Amino acid sequence: MKRLLSTLLVLTTASFAQPDKAFNAHDYGARGDGRTKDTAAIQKAIDACTQAGGGTVQLPAGTYLSGSIYLKDNVDFYLMAGATLLGSPDKEDYNPENVCPQNIGYRAESSFGAHLILTIEQKNVTVRGPGRIDGNSLAFIVDKSGKPHPGSQGGIPWRPSQMLYFVESQNIAVRDIELMNSPYWTCFFHGCTQVFVRGANVHNSRSPHTHNGDGFDVDCCQFVSISDCHINVADDCITLRADGERLKNPQPCKYITVANCTLSSPRNCVRIGVGDGQVSHAVFSNLVIHDARTAFNFFSSWSATSRGTDIDTIRFNTVSVECKDLIQIQYGYATETKIQNVYFSGISGTILGTSHLSGKPGLALKNIQLSDFSIEGPGDESFMEAADVDGLVLRDIRIQGKAPKIGLKNVTDLQVDNCKPEPQKMPDGEIKKP
Repeated sequence: MKRLLSTLLVLTTASFAQPDKAFNAHDYGARGDGRTKDTAAIQKAIDACTQAGGGTVQLPAGTYLSGSIYLKDNVDFYLMAGATLLGSPDKEDYNPENVCPQNIGYRAESSFGAHLILTIEQKNVTVRGPGRIDGNSLAFIVDKSGKPHPGSQGGIPWRPSQMLYFVESQNIAVRDIELMNSPYWTCFFHGCTQVFVRGANVHNSRSPHTHNGDGFDVDCCQFVSISDCHINVADDCITLRADGERLKNPQPCKYITVANCTLSSPRNCVRIGVGDGQVSHAVFSNLVIHDARTAFNFFSSWSATSRGTDIDTIRFNTVSVECKDLIQIQYGYATETKIQNVYFSGISGTILGTSHLSGKPGLALKNIQLSDFSIEGPGDESFMEAADVDGLVLRDIRIQGKAPKIGLKNVTDLQVDNCKPEPQKMPDGEIKKP
């Protein structure tokens, strides 16, 4: 515990430390007129900053049309009030897919491995506002007439991948900034340590729909804090992943805190899973979820070729919800991973659909706890169906609705205390009260 607190203290202090030297992008030729491509000038300012031992690269008020730029050690990238970094609409302005061994596109999602901002194996990097980063998504996700490309995401001819791409880097801060119109995932942390996100306003287009338009994707990272953010996106708001196949130094995804955020998505507000590693020791607290399909979605394996993700010790505390589905937990294609020790408490609000806790015969979910729920329920549908769960606690549950139900099948070691409605047996269900 002392080591964890010490690490978080270092992270917080380093994220707010401001270098003394300033490098104004205008001094290196940037115009900020929204027409001139400022990529080379901004990169010159960044390189000069790094060569001087670090400092602040300043973008004053204006619109800076840019392709890929690379942040380096000890750079504080500061978009001042009124400044916009605008993604170029031209494919040739972005990095190649082989820019680093960890990078990859995914053609099934029309993702081509290009990024607007890249931080590859660097230390002590900050991206901050109050300015904005605009990925210029409409230049990629619609055709020349302004209509979405036919088909799903695979119908997009070309688009950049993650707008902000941080890979195997340490002491990274993203704060007090607007991140908007990303054409794919907004911000991807992959294999990073000590990541601090605060005060970000993240939004992308829902109409036309930004396929795969995630907010923050945290993959194989450790010691991560995301707080005080507004995230309103077209796909998952926050994901915790464990896909370390391309990393030089794979590590579990663990020691994550998310607090004081508002989340909205037509998909999932929090999604946990993907990859063959481990996600563990994460706490989500003081969240407001609204205009959403699923609040919390756990999925161990999306592919028959993937072992899946082990998920352990995840907590959700004090959450206000307005969504269709509250909780979805399932193994998917996984046959040997474990999902266990998942805790939900202090959940209130309105839902429309049924939650599912779905283990498999011979592969049960283990130790799932729900406590202090006050929910306006899903009409005459079931509030929750739980199958193949070993260790289920339902404590202080109040579901109001037409005829809400809690159905159980193959549930062992069940504890029920002050729960309305009372759980009901589904076929082969086992109910044990304390």
